[in-house]
Amino acid sequence: MDVSGHADPYFIAKIDDRISFTSTILLNTVTPKWNDEKWIVRNIPLNAKLTVKIYDKDDGKILDDYIGGFEILDLINYHAPLKGHQIIDSFNCHHGFFHLSIQSMESSKETKYLPRYTFDGPCRYSRRDSFAIGRLTMLNADCVYSTWKIQIRRISVFFKSHEWQHWNKKYKAAQTIFGNHPLSLASQNALKLAHKALYGRTLKYNENGQLNNANDLWKCIFSDRITNRIKPCIYTYVIDDNTWRFSETDVQVFANFATGQFHPRPKYGWDNCDDEWELVFDNGYGTYAHDINLLINLKDLLLFNFPGLHIVTYEYDDPKLKESMTALKHATEKYKNSTTTIRQLVLTCPWAP
Repeated sequence: MDVSGHADPYFIAKIDDRISFTSTILLNTVTPKWNDEKWIVRNIPLNAKLTVKIYDKDDGKILDDYIGGFEILDLINYHAPLKGHQIIDSFNCHHGFFHLSIQSMESSKETKYLPRYTFDGPCRYSRRDSFAIGRLTMLNADCVYSTWKIQIRRISVFFKSHEWQHWNKKYKAAQTIFGNHPLSLASQNALKLAHKALYGRTLKYNENGQLNNANDLWKCIFSDRITNRIKPCIYTYVIDDNTWRFSETDVQVFANFATGQFHPRPKYGWDNCDDEWELVFDNGYGTYAHDINLLINLKDLLLFNFPGLHIVTYEYDDPKLKESMTALKHATEKYKNSTTTIRQLVLTCPWAP
């Protein structure tokens, strides 16, 4: 696909256009192998159709090049072709073969009551680093702004369709975006572009992996890659059909339109940072200002996905939340001073790479 004769392929799989899976991007290859791309979906119909489309990632283009795709019409009784599935492009040209395995089984007593097309794992994550936004925000000495996207199991079980949070009609900034305002359409388009800039995948500055429990979450997501310490800060987040997306705040143009906020803290105070940690969620965010009962659902959802995780929830006017935020502010200043010193030592030591 490229001038070099290679490609940077990834694929998107969809079942009946109701649920989708996006693979990792493999660099500079014509023989890609996705070894750990497992996708578990519960309660699909007997006549469900799987569509797979393969693309060539190109950071220099608005849209990635389409390599080709194929369909599988009988998922339940699937038999893999010996040569694999032919990859056919829009002009009916052949671009190789795609091999995959499908395991189907009858729904168990525990899963048969789940909603149709329920995503059930694994919890894969991706982190996107942006240096351009990092220089704009200056949240750290490295000038790196990171966003995280984590696939979450069984969101539809813990958040029924009628419980999804509507935007806060009393919040003026939200009225400009989502209301009957002359600038609403332009604001929504600008927000979509900002979201793509924050969460869109690129060939460089990405990290991917899988999370199995709370320890993985603390180690892979919330720990600094150089100091291995958990960073004290506030994150804004949004939860959609199958993903939990979040990023650090302090940049109002990006932070104002998330569904909520949370922050990490040591369970026994900031003077005991080597002990257990917990995540603190509150409902004090302007755009959605969700009901406190939804935080209970959120807590149950995260505990189901990350066993052993400690979670605390506060109403926005709870004095304990104010106390926690004040302690966080002091810890943030202390952290910035100490990590700057550590990074300087790493950069100046004679054996540093």
